[in-house]
Amino acid sequence: MDLFLAEVFSFPTIIFTIPLIVLMLFWLFAFAGLIDIEIFDLDTDIETDADSGKAGSSSATVFETLGLDGVPLTVALTLLDLYAFAFIYLLRKYLAPLFDGILSATLIGSLMALIAVLIAIPLAALSIKPLKRFFVTHEGLYKDEMIGLICVLTTGKVNEDFGQAITEDGQSLSVRAATPNDMCKGAKVALIEFDKVSDTYTVVSEAELMAMSSSSVPLNQ
Repeated sequence: MDLFLAEVFSFPTIIFTIPLIVLMLFWLFAFAGLIDIEIFDLDTDIETDADSGKAGSSSATVFETLGLDGVPLTVALTLLDLYAFAFIYLLRKYLAPLFDGILSATLIGSLMALIAVLIAIPLAALSIKPLKRFFVTHEGLYKDEMIGLICVLTTGKVNEDFGQAITEDGQSLSVRAATPNDMCKGAKVALIEFDKVSDTYTVVSEAELMAMSSSSVPLNQ
């Protein structure tokens, strides 16, 4: 065990060890419902110019070019780092000794880190392909049409700044709600409003939705 720890916390393996530890801690918090797995994602929607009739263009991101798009950034980084960590460990253990006395330790380590990343990229991209269907995104118009849908809360709480829910067909949505409220992980919530700017839904509990529906019915009916 001591030998393994010495290996993973020495150069160049440590380049991937530290990020891997951080990512594992992130996933522990995510599985506990304390963090949204899409917290680091950027809005990459392509806007159109309605007046000129020309579609705006955006340069492909590095991740799109490498085939690492279609999933939350945290998923892509985790897979990439896992593969790179595994390969750098093997390269350091079996390849580095062959160059002892020929190249400096720093140069050997740097080259191995580069090789590990180059090998990890296509493998991570290959692993991401079957996962993309679980993170399907939809156009804003369709999101507007989801108002009234019942979802299940996947985070431990939901407030004005934080919350995530999943639809029956597996879509992960960022949700917000007024506080105080008693909604918690596993609770059924209803989408009542969509904010295009923040790409979030305002939700209420099923009981609140029923109360809102009842109060909206005219008394003479």
